Formats: sequence, structure tokens, C-alpha cells
Amino acid sequence: MLVKTTTNKRIRYRSNPKKDQFIKVLRERIWAYFKENNISKYANAQMYFKTAFAVVSWIGIYALLMSNALSHSYWLTIGVFCLLGFVNIFMAFNIVHDACHGAYSANKKVNKYMGLFMNFIGGNAYLFTQMHNAHHAFVNIHGSDVTLETHGLFRFTPDEPWQPKHKWQHIYTPIVYALASLHWTAVKDFKWFFMESHIGNNKNIQHPRSEMFMLFVTKIMYFGLHLVLPLLFLTVPWWVVVLGYLALHLPSSLMFALVFQVTHVYDGTTYPLPDDEGNIENNYAIHVLETTADFSRKNPVANWFFGCINIHVIHHIMPGICHVHYPALTKILEETAEEFGLEYQENESFWKAFKKHLQMLHILSKADATVPRVGKSAEMI
Repeated sequence: MLVKTTTNKRIRYRSNPKKDQFIKVLRERIWAYFKENNISKYANAQMYFKTAFAVVSWIGIYALLMSNALSHSYWLTIGVFCLLGFVNIFMAFNIVHDACHGAYSANKKVNKYMGLFMNFIGGNAYLFTQMHNAHHAFVNIHGSDVTLETHGLFRFTPDEPWQPKHKWQHIYTPIVYALASLHWTAVKDFKWFFMESHIGNNKNIQHPRSEMFMLFVTKIMYFGLHLVLPLLFLTVPWWVVVLGYLALHLPSSLMFALVFQVTHVYDGTTYPLPDDEGNIENNYAIHVLETTADFSRKNPVANWFFGCINIHVIHHIMPGICHVHYPALTKILEETAEEFGLEYQENESFWKAFKKHLQMLHILSKADATVPRVGKSAEMI
């Protein structure tokens, strides 16, 4: 894999035969699993049900909101807005995430259409696909992983220049996470379309005009459905609608951000740096094992709601596989990693993962913070 980075350095994963044997064996076992069970790597009946559940839930909750049946109670109205927000992120977790990786269907058009749910809930499918896939290629590598770019707001890596405000980042981070989707829907997409020339490692990007047109059309649709129409037709005061709109964003945004963040930024991860020639001394699969951790893997409720984003290691190694298969595939991954003397990282619960996330933020809040650069793979010579 060879990609130009934002620092003009070309990053290359430089492996060795022993490390490459791990991913070879893992892939053979995973494909054998699909063949032996005579199943597709794409969506199955469970996935189709989740898709239908998301759509029917959104329509039902929105119809209840707009019917004014609950407008006699300000609290109930705000509560329905909040519930709608969680349905929105359920769509992002369970439909959009798979679609942007081409994992929902073997048909590219189906993946594209399913990805448009991101536009429906206030984001932009085109940008999300570009940015998320850029993150995948270089997890936790400063200057290459787009999710580490916060323009100084956070210090997610020891290679980010330290600022005095970072002393408090383990305290203010959850508050900012809760505001993230408000910023995303109103500012972030426009910023990345019109004010940035790169996405991760891709420089001098020229966005298609058709995608710019889609950006404006779907943003108008989103704000129309979620804010303008409630302001026009609900019988509650305008400020209740505004509070409801905030309730739609804040709790669900906090959950959305944390589910992704705790899988990479945590006490126990590594932050590899390329050498002067741009080499990372690892292959990609082992790099993922040392920069990514799962949580709540054995909790079926978490797996169902989060779209198995909590089962994140196998997702990064095999992103083209639909998430409904991750629990079974992770058992294969865990066994194979153990055979090769590698560590599969897992937190039993979300709260344990969250605690480790805050611990890493606290570690990085210090200007002289030191973190591991490599894991057990350093012993695989």
C-alpha cells in the first residue's frame, strides 16, 4: 500500500514473511467460514430487517411528532425529538457504515443508495465515504489519519503540538462530542467541501459538481424535515422546538462520537511513526491489532444497536464484509492472533472502554506525554 500523505511523505507498510503469514492464515480461515456455511459476506435477512426497522421507526416517530398528539406536553415533545436522534444514528451505525465500505451488497448501486441515508440524517455520504476510508488506511498515524485532525481542539496523538488548553481535554472532550453533530450538519461538511484541499492522504481534491449540488439539496431537506416543518406546524412554542432540535443532537452525538473514538484512542493503543523513508515496520492487519480495541463484543444488544462498530478490529482488517458476520469472524481472529503470539485487544464493557479513552486523553494532556509506538509485533522477526 502506497499513498501520499499530507506531509508529502509516502507511507508504506513494510512487513516480513512471518507477519504476512498471520494475515494469510486469517484470510484463509475467514473465507473458509463463508464457504463452509454457504453464506455471503454481504447483508443477510438480519440486515434487511434492521434496515426496515430503521425506516419504519423513523417514519413512525416523525409522524407521531408532527401529529401534535404529544404537543400538550413540552417534555414529551422534546423526548420524541431525542428518540428521533437515536434512530438517525442507528441508521448511520447499521446502514451507512456498511454501505460506504461496499459491504451492504455486491451491487455498487445498492451500496450508493444505502449510503444516501447519511444525507437524510444530516451528513453527506460522499464526504463520509472519502473521510472514513482515509482513516481506515492509516489508523493512529499522525499526519495521515484524518480522524486525528482536530485543528488543535484535541490532542489525540503525542505528535500533535501541545497547547495549554489540552490540560483539560479529558474534562471538556465529552461536552464537545455532544456538540459534534450540530457542527457536522451545519458547518463541517461545507468546510471540507469548500475550505480544505485534502482529505487525509489525498491532496488537491477536486469534488464533483454533482456532489456539491447534492450537498445543498439534501441539507435543505434535512433542516426542512428536522427543524423548519416542526417550527411551522407544531402547536408548541418555538423555543420547545429549538430545545427539541438540540435534544435530537446532543445525546445521540455523544454516543456516536464515543463509540468510534474509544476503539482507537485509549490507554493501551500504539502510535506508530514512519521512518525517514516513510516506512511503517508492520503489515496493515497487525497494525490494526495494535491500534484498535473492541468493546462489549459479547453483548448482543450493543452489537445490534451499534451495528457491530464496537467489534472494530475485524472491521478494519476486512471492511468489505457486512457487520452481521463480525461476532463469528472475531472468534477466528482471536484464535489466530493467539497462535501467532499477537494481542487481540478487547474491553468487556463500554464503560471500561470509555475509562481507557479518558485515561489516554489525560496522558496526552501533558506536554511531555510518552506512549507506545509498537506492540508485540516488534518481536516478530
